[in-house]
Amino acid sequence: MLNRYEAINHSLNRGIIEANIEYAKTAETSFCLVKFGFEVDLEDSFTFKELITFIHTQSTFNVILQQPHDTFIIILRDYKIHNAKALLKKLEQAIHHKFKVEIKNIGMTLFDANDNYKSLLDRLDKYYVMSKLSTRKKIFYGTLDFDFYETQNRNDTLALILRKNNAATLHNLYNGLPIKEEVKIAKFEEGIAQIKISASRIHFYTKEEFTFIQHEKIPNIIKAHILKVDPIKSLLILNRLEFLDASPVERGDIRVQPEKRINATLLFNRIKLLDAAISNVSESSIAIQAKITDIEKLLEKSFLDKEMDLEFQIPTEKSFLTKISTKAIIFSIVNEMIVLNITPNVFMKSKLRQYIALRQNGLLVNLKQYLKGVV
Repeated sequence: MLNRYEAINHSLNRGIIEANIEYAKTAETSFCLVKFGFEVDLEDSFTFKELITFIHTQSTFNVILQQPHDTFIIILRDYKIHNAKALLKKLEQAIHHKFKVEIKNIGMTLFDANDNYKSLLDRLDKYYVMSKLSTRKKIFYGTLDFDFYETQNRNDTLALILRKNNAATLHNLYNGLPIKEEVKIAKFEEGIAQIKISASRIHFYTKEEFTFIQHEKIPNIIKAHILKVDPIKSLLILNRLEFLDASPVERGDIRVQPEKRINATLLFNRIKLLDAAISNVSESSIAIQAKITDIEKLLEKSFLDKEMDLEFQIPTEKSFLTKISTKAIIFSIVNEMIVLNITPNVFMKSKLRQYIALRQNGLLVNLKQYLKGVV
């Protein structure tokens, strides 16, 4: 039987979740629920407070609810499941490096318009229990229509979802700037998709070998090979659809390339590790180009799992320079390219956002000029 505190907390949590359900149905929007386990050590309550503060800040100040047995729920308002999955992976890595702890058990699901409180929480609990019972550390997630860890045929599952909702978003890049287009998947049979696209953008697809598909009911971004482009019918024919664990789409909604060279310095305990040039920038990650000899030194000294500092200067609207300093963790290294996940503070993030908007506006002007030339 629940004690008075537990009964009040249960009613409070249920009221908050039901309010989000009602809002999502009325506003025809979405949200995700995340359940994670963390054994709280009351003798070290300061660390737990700092952990919750960090999660709350990094999840854009969304609500965190306490549940029984050292479990917690995050309500991610206005999140699609692929965005929530990307956020969780980033959070998981950042928590491990910042606090030297692991959030081992994570379950997540997307609210569906047909859900009520019980169906939504039951599905969330199912994924959390799957994560807890798994021998490998995984985030288990899914939707009402899509259980990511089921072994059923992916094409059959995709066809089922598209019959209910054929709306999707196509993602491509223009000089590092994400170009996305809302589309309808007109036909999907035997692994081949036919998509009607905007006539003004048809020329972009003739220069690409593949595109990325994002669907609100599917946890993963889908990479698809462009089989044929029909300029007359403004039709895109895709095959070899592949579900990705990670993609350029999830590395940040807006990623831009510098107009002029931006030098960056990577440091550890205030000691310079290497100098590099920035290849592209987003609010959550930065890719830098470094000398292969410097990269080899990083690998030799085992910096793959260490938190470092990244410093560089970016131009402002009035052509002044603003210094950016942020914590950084290596996400991947490919040849001479290092991709860093970054955790800037609120002030640094606002400066990055301003720079990205500045570059985005410049790229959009170039894009309009390009479209005038091809249409």
